[in-house]
Amino acid sequence: EDAAILFCDVRDDGLRSPAGMAFRGDVLFVGTAQQIRSYIDLDGDGRSDSSWVFFDKIPFSDHPYEWTSALTFDGDGSLYFVLTTDSWNAGASPDPEGLRGSIVHVSADGSRAERFATGVRSVPAMVRTTDGTLLFVDNEGGGNPTEELNHAVEGSFYGHNPSKFGSPAVTGPMLDLRTEVAPSGLTIGSDGDLFVSFYGPGERWRRGGIGRIHFSEKRDSSPVGFGSSGFEAHAAEFPVVTGLAKLSDLEFGPNGDLYATQVGQTDYWYQNLGEPDGAIFRIIPAPWVEPSDELPTRSRSEVLPGQSVERGRQLFADLACSACHSVDGKTELLGPNLKYAGSNYSRTELLEEITSPSMRIKPSMKATRITRQNGEVLLGRIVESSDETIAVIGIGNVITRVARRDIRSTHDVDESMMWTGLLDGLSEDQVGDLLNYLSALSTE
Repeated sequence: EDAAILFCDVRDDGLRSPAGMAFRGDVLFVGTAQQIRSYIDLDGDGRSDSSWVFFDKIPFSDHPYEWTSALTFDGDGSLYFVLTTDSWNAGASPDPEGLRGSIVHVSADGSRAERFATGVRSVPAMVRTTDGTLLFVDNEGGGNPTEELNHAVEGSFYGHNPSKFGSPAVTGPMLDLRTEVAPSGLTIGSDGDLFVSFYGPGERWRRGGIGRIHFSEKRDSSPVGFGSSGFEAHAAEFPVVTGLAKLSDLEFGPNGDLYATQVGQTDYWYQNLGEPDGAIFRIIPAPWVEPSDELPTRSRSEVLPGQSVERGRQLFADLACSACHSVDGKTELLGPNLKYAGSNYSRTELLEEITSPSMRIKPSMKATRITRQNGEVLLGRIVESSDETIAVIGIGNVITRVARRDIRSTHDVDESMMWTGLLDGLSEDQVGDLLNYLSALSTE
């Protein structure tokens, strides 16, 4: 880097959380929590000197995870973008058009908007292929059993928050992403392969990486194509870089080098800790290095002793872990589904998650204390939120729906609902058995 200047500051317009952007000609469109705003540099000094509202019909509250992301233009100048789900937000704003948790299509002049597809959770990136196909990545959780690569098809529902959208049939992902956790960026290489950046598990500051997705021919050996009739090409994922932590986006430079942005260390709400932190990496191809088709160690399954795995399975039952955790990769209970826990986390990380469950809590897993007007208190995890009700899953996996008019107050709980003394009294061998069982789940 020789120089860097501030092009625009969305705070000057009373906005926050610029989470997506895209150029259309000389105009930069920036997606913020409240609106999509257009910025342009008219005098050529490298700084924006004029801006205007492009689209502001966004249901907005003060929740910090309300993002406007994955801005992608069509050939006619119209815009596709994603509004993060409101399913875990107790203070979600009214959303009569059902825009949150959807891919939204806006006309070129910003005057008309419609839902293109629904049931998405937290989509940081979307790309359009040369034949016009929209592809997007989504994050695991809340109806998404894995990290996903999806083909965006008009009218489709992708599985998250089904009650909000009438519980339609679910369109499954094209590919379960395994290079790392939390896909964050998406771009297309010169050969047509996709490159995906990964943020890694929240607050694990050394996790992250980049994966590459190659599309092979169709089964009938005709050229690879996506097409309006549905995606038919085979996709395979390969790691490019592992251990490059907390990546948020990536893009190719004109000479073929790959640039990746890294988020610095933040607090739970992704706010700076003291001085701004972070970096941009330039990744230069090394033609003398043979590419590997193996996923990194965290995604490969080692051969585990069968008797130890079975003893761990019994311990999982004896400790009543299954009361809060499913292991099928599909069912949503009070705690996270553990189907891929062993491939997503190392044994050391798994042990820390069990013994210190409040150290890192995924946003969608955070507990909320709801006090009713009559003084009754409910404690659980918000799984659905609408204009009229909040649905909370509590101990025993009972889902309780509470009318908003019946709520006196809501408060986030900073401690996990998981018992911290789960492993008390177990021997070292028993703890090893339990970890072996969790590590083996992804192979079953």
